[in-house]
Amino acid sequence: MRIVSNYTLELQVAVRAALAAGQHFSKAVGGEKQVSAKSSPADLVTEYDPECESMIRQVIHQAFPDHSILGEETTAPGSAASKKAAQEVYQEEHLWIVDPIDGTTNFVYQLPLSVVSIAYAENGEVKAGVIYDPYRHEVFASATGFDAVKMSSQEAADWIEGTAAEQTETTLPGQTLHVLSRDGVRGSVLATGFPPRAASRELATASALKLAHRVKSLRALGAAALHLAYVAAGRLDGFWEYDLNLWDLAAGVFLIKQAGGAVKSLHGEPYGLLVRDIVTAGTPGLLEEMIESVTAKPDGSGE
Repeated sequence: MRIVSNYTLELQVAVRAALAAGQHFSKAVGGEKQVSAKSSPADLVTEYDPECESMIRQVIHQAFPDHSILGEETTAPGSAASKKAAQEVYQEEHLWIVDPIDGTTNFVYQLPLSVVSIAYAENGEVKAGVIYDPYRHEVFASATGFDAVKMSSQEAADWIEGTAAEQTETTLPGQTLHVLSRDGVRGSVLATGFPPRAASRELATASALKLAHRVKSLRALGAAALHLAYVAAGRLDGFWEYDLNLWDLAAGVFLIKQAGGAVKSLHGEPYGLLVRDIVTAGTPGLLEEMIESVTAKPDGSGE
């Protein structure tokens, strides 16, 4: 039974693992890579993906040898396999959810837009989450009992070693994250992604066209976890995407909630760990308008 009210140790382990993996792959972004396809020609993997997951698993198991881990690179490719894997473990008492390189295509094409995403969940509820951008040395992190924050990689390293300048048991170093307060689609900056699977990509394209004439701008950075971190950090008003996996979403959705944002499935249902079609926003008003716009039929009615 847990005695303390926060998840400091779990968050420190997640940060330690994320720093190790991110620093490993970011050093190789400009070098030669062994690239192959998984579920489709658009779903790429390199030798660094399993290497980074192995590093993360080692850090987690050193601290928590009995905990379960769901990782992208140790799950069979394809939407059906990832759904099945998530269904089998999402209610585990202690579950780590790992995407060692979110944005592998960016990594392959030497675009510095890839992150590490790690979440820790208990009985179907996320308790800690970290997204690490090694190119910008930014660590987005939170746990139950803490605010969501953005730390530099050095601040994060100092914190896990107990040498941070303002170390306390109840606060994290860095800047507190706050979502944006825009209440409607008009004038917003939104982001989406284009999944590797053809049917989902068609849905994403159609939904983007529905919103393009109403927003200030659309962004597609090629890494769902990075989009989610940017919503939590107030850099984007909102984000939606179809057919995402649990490891794409768990940490980022938790950060958005901790930063005061709103999250639902694109079908209007509450978010849970098995949701794959996601919409997030800084405010409930913007989120509901996004759902209405994205799911509208050509005649203006809903789905």
